[in-house]
Amino acid sequence: MLGRIVAFFWDRFFAHHFVADLRRLHDTLADTEFSGHYWVWAGMLLGYAREGNLLAHDRDADFALLPQDIPRLLAAVPNLRRAGFKPFQQFRNYKGELTEFTFRSHRAKFEFFVFSPIDDKLRYTVYGYPPDNLVEIDAEIPNQDLVHFDFLGRSWLKHADHEQELKAMYGNWRIPQKNWDYLRDDCAVVDKRPWANTDILWPD
Repeated sequence: MLGRIVAFFWDRFFAHHFVADLRRLHDTLADTEFSGHYWVWAGMLLGYAREGNLLAHDRDADFALLPQDIPRLLAAVPNLRRAGFKPFQQFRNYKGELTEFTFRSHRAKFEFFVFSPIDDKLRYTVYGYPPDNLVEIDAEIPNQDLVHFDFLGRSWLKHADHEQELKAMYGNWRIPQKNWDYLRDDCAVVDKRPWANTDILWPD
């Protein structure tokens, strides 16, 4: 019982900082050339669509960008640093291509995944966790137009048919799956391989 009470209050405390950080992230990027060149997806989008709020157990925010917008994100890093978002990790796939950038603030991660267009799909890459699960996974979701939506007191971008996107990833996304594992359960996976480029520290 005590553990559940502590978890409840910790979740509320975390959410308070998380929402404030997301608004600050939005407002910081609004003053950069990266504004309008990233969108919401994955867990953050699932929370919006299913619960009208962030997922209670989520500790990261998921964003996406296209490869040509990487320079815009990197140019915005000084603004993000000044706003309290510390560059944390960069991920490269087996080809040496940058596929993910992460920042930290108040114990939360803010992750920007690079989506590469392939025909009518967008391909992204996720990675396992050291030391025992060194796997690199490619997955694909439908490529769609972006639209604005209101969430957490700000206007963000998402794909127009988010139900189609969430179904491609989660299957029956309307039913909560608390133990869902992105390495095991993502319906959009198309390829897996050993993860070779495991140096993920953000270079100075």
